[in-house]
Amino acid sequence: MKRALKKSANPFSGLWGKRAAAPGKQTKASSKPVAVRAKTAAELAKRTYAGPAHLVAASLLWGAGRLWPRDEVSEGALPWQAGDGTSIGILGAGLGAYGSVVRSQVPTATVTEFDWRSDVARWRMEQDQASRAETTSTEKIFYEINPGILLPPPMRCSCLIGAEPVFAQTGSSLLLWARLALVSGGTMVLEELAVDTPKPPSKEIHNGWMARSGQNAQWLRLDEQEAVLRRNGFIFGKIRERTGAHLRALNLTLDMAEQRLEPLNEAIKLVPSLQNVADHFNCERNAAKNRLKALEHGALAVYRIEVIKPRADELI
Repeated sequence: MKRALKKSANPFSGLWGKRAAAPGKQTKASSKPVAVRAKTAAELAKRTYAGPAHLVAASLLWGAGRLWPRDEVSEGALPWQAGDGTSIGILGAGLGAYGSVVRSQVPTATVTEFDWRSDVARWRMEQDQASRAETTSTEKIFYEINPGILLPPPMRCSCLIGAEPVFAQTGSSLLLWARLALVSGGTMVLEELAVDTPKPPSKEIHNGWMARSGQNAQWLRLDEQEAVLRRNGFIFGKIRERTGAHLRALNLTLDMAEQRLEPLNEAIKLVPSLQNVADHFNCERNAAKNRLKALEHGALAVYRIEVIKPRADELI
């Protein structure tokens, strides 16, 4: 009789499967939320560091969307030709951070970005396509330049700004293209690394001064850069030394390197394959240290050079 009463005490107990487990006993289902959370965290880590490992690492070290140290003063000091309603080109635009700064400063200008590195261009165009798919925008703002086949630019600019050193990465191969990309009377602003010592370049220059360099890269003195630019038909404007600013930017980045690497080290615990990104990060950081040594020892200097493409009447 007592057994019958116990069975009838919960008339719904058998309608939805087995009874709940007794307190203190762990069931198999209780481990599922933990496994799901771990899987979700791993997927988030993969998405956060998705892309070519060497570019993801560079962007992590220098700042989101950057492949080069940020000189805030230079970025904020746009030439007067880069005014409202003008067409501005960014040469060596990388992953887009520099172009975003220019757009925020001159919202009414048309800003077009160019880069000569095929790996950068591929990843950048993939990102742009994804963003256009989300926003339903069809505007194209980024174009790849092929230094071997210098096709005419898709549009001409009244001001062309070099976001990264051109000579030290491509030599003079892009100067003809830059001349085509500028309207008559247009201005090009280059921020260049130059050999600044009468002695042969020190070992820091040749020993991994930058993690990514092209086969046409040239180490030139400032007067040699001036001669090359004049041969390509440019008239010189202002030349300002920016070595101190570059040193500050490098020191600030290297001081923050460990802090920026810490989230990646945590992500590697979930996704061991991300170790490849960390290896490239360390390679990029070592290159920055070598460049810092070269600047501190006087082997290199940084100059901001403004040149003008002359008008037709100025050539007569």
